[in-house]
Amino acid sequence: MSSATSTNSKDTKENEEKTTMLAYAITKPGNNQGELIHLPIPKLEQPNFCLIKVLRAGVCNTDLEILQGYMGFQGVLGHEFVGVVKSINTNDEDVLKEWIGQRVCGDINIGCGDCGVCANDYGYDDDNGC
Repeated sequence: MSSATSTNSKDTKENEEKTTMLAYAITKPGNNQGELIHLPIPKLEQPNFCLIKVLRAGVCNTDLEILQGYMGFQGVLGHEFVGVVKSINTNDEDVLKEWIGQRVCGDINIGCGDCGVCANDYGYDDDNGC
């Protein structure tokens, strides 16, 4: 009976690893601590969106301010990252062939380029949510 329990526990862990990802989250802003948590792997529902397996994530000054509680943010850090494209929500075989497996980097501080905030070079905080 104990071997069946052990096997079930192993199967559960393997399934969890396939459906979840590890993320570093700030759960209590201001205490200079975060924790590794399991989150569901995002589903690709919008056309031409891709799923990237993050290999490394940078820590910037904003992340440090979040850790110290200056921004009151609760959530996942890691908006500056490098990774590998794992999947793309497209039927275009040429796109899939070119991009699956490619190394990429990301930074969410890219604005729309059209609003007043972007015109003043503050695209990371624009009115259009870019």
